[in-house]
This record gives sequence, C-alpha cells and structure tokens, in this order.
Amino acid sequence: MTQTPLHGHFSLTAWPLEALLEAPLERLGLSESLVHPILHALADFLDISILVLAVVAVISYIQTFIPYERMRERLSRLSGWRGVLPALGLGMLSPFCSCSIIPIMMGFLASGVPLPCCLVFLSSASALNLTALSAVFAGFPLPFALWYVGCALGVSLIASQLAGSFGAASLVHMDRLQVEHSHHHHEQKPMSRLRTALCSAGNVYRNVWLFMLAGVVCSSLLTAFASEETIRALLVGQPLALPLAALAGGVLHSDVFSILPIAQMLVGYSLPVGLCFLLATMLFSIAEWALLAQAFRPRLIARYCACLLLGALLCGLLAALCVGF
Repeated sequence: MTQTPLHGHFSLTAWPLEALLEAPLERLGLSESLVHPILHALADFLDISILVLAVVAVISYIQTFIPYERMRERLSRLSGWRGVLPALGLGMLSPFCSCSIIPIMMGFLASGVPLPCCLVFLSSASALNLTALSAVFAGFPLPFALWYVGCALGVSLIASQLAGSFGAASLVHMDRLQVEHSHHHHEQKPMSRLRTALCSAGNVYRNVWLFMLAGVVCSSLLTAFASEETIRALLVGQPLALPLAALAGGVLHSDVFSILPIAQMLVGYSLPVGLCFLLATMLFSIAEWALLAQAFRPRLIARYCACLLLGALLCGLLAALCVGF
C-alpha cells in the first residue's frame, strides 16, 4: 500500500499501522479492497486524535493567561472600527471549552458592546479561534490554510458589519440577554493551569471522537469504493458544487476536528469546493438558530446567517477564479 492517510499529508501512524496490521488482516481473509480503507480510517482517526489532544491542551493552557473580563469592559467603551478590530482579536483568542460562545456574546451585548462588534466576535470565535487555526495549518497544505484564514477574516468582518447595521440593533431582545457571564477563574500555579488544559482537552475529545470516527470512515469508504473519475465529475467544474458545499456546511453542526477528513478529501479534489464547505461549516450551523433566538429576532438571525453563507460562497467563487476548479 502506498497511499498514506490524511490524503497525502504527513502521518504519524500510517507506516506503523501498515507494518503491524496489514498482514494479520489479510490472513483473516479480508481482501485488499477492504484492508486499505480499514487501515486508512484507523490511521486518520489516530492522527486526528493526537492532533485534537495536543492542540487543545496547548491552546487551553495559553488561554488561562487571557483576562477576558477586563477585555470585555474595554470593548464596551469602543465603537466603530475601534471596537471591531479588538472584537475580532478577542474572538480569535476565545476559549475552546464547553462554555458556549453565544452566551459570552450575549453578556457582551448586555454590557453595552455594539452589535457589529458582538457579531464580529461571534464569527471570529467560530471560524478563527486558535484551536481551529492550529488544526487547519496542521491538517492542510499551507496555501489552503492561508486561503482559509484570509477568507474567514474577510467574511467575519464584512458579513458582521452588514448584518449588524441598517437598524439591526432594534432586532435584539435586550430583555432576554444574559447580563453576567464569567469565564472560569484559573489559579496562577502552573500545575493548576496544566490540569485545566488537560481536562479541557479530555472534555473536547470525549465530545468529538465519535463524529471524528464517523467522518474518517465515510471519507475512507468513499475514496476506496468510489472511482476518482466519479468524485471528480461530482466536484470539479460543476456550477452547483459550490452552493451545495455551502449549504451542506451550513446544515452541519460540527467543529474542525469532526469534519477534518471530509474537508481534506474535498480539498484534494477541488480547493474552492473544500474551502467553501469548511468556511460554511465553521461560520454557521442550523443548530445555532435556537441559541441565537434567545438574543435575536428571526429577521436578524436570517440576515446574519445569509451574510455568512453568501460570504462562504463568494470565497469559493473567488478561489475558483484564481486557481480554477
């Protein structure tokens, strides 16, 4: 077998798994057409598991040093682009933990932070947090990672400004906002910070491992049993491929680790389609509607989501013009 997991990317586990398991699986009577996807899926799963645990632990440790409450107070005193850019940066530093980003944003709104700044914070926290960026740069080629960062920045800034302007502030349920939201207090001792980081990594992995496994199995089966010509015919050069990728990504309620194998497969065949899918998945999901309904009226939710999905689609079209399908 010459194909390595993660679709051509460096793999820590591909060679050891092939050396240990290929012959035993074949002795069990499994054909090569079955052995290959099994080893492929297992290596993908182990590689992404290592990535999840390492990245989340490191990022969570760094985040114990960030004074979120102090930064929120400063944001409430800023407006216009003076507030948008710090909100973008704070979103990128947002915590990857069980604490939802949307309640944090609601606390910002209740504290007087302008709506466009809150939407920029929400968008960047979803698509550009340190954990997501680390996974993108580790799991994709550098050109694609740079495409993703540039497009996610543009969509976060522009879509949030469009959705949060033109009387959008009147569409906020100010009476329902969560007035107080505090981040977990971290002790200053290094061992306490380390325990917090390891617990965060364990909690994240426990929540995503099953979705990761499903994703790598689907990706491996598709690449093993669907011919390359069939996949290319569906993805490459098809005018409907980009809008379908945006819609599919928007429907999913997922994170970068759960969809990593599927996104890697898409990028391997078409960078624009993979970019559009990944942006849509990271920026928006239908599952967010119920949470956003606590703070926003339906018209504002629809405006915000439409701006994000349209932004993801336009980024895919831009990539198609620049690099082709």
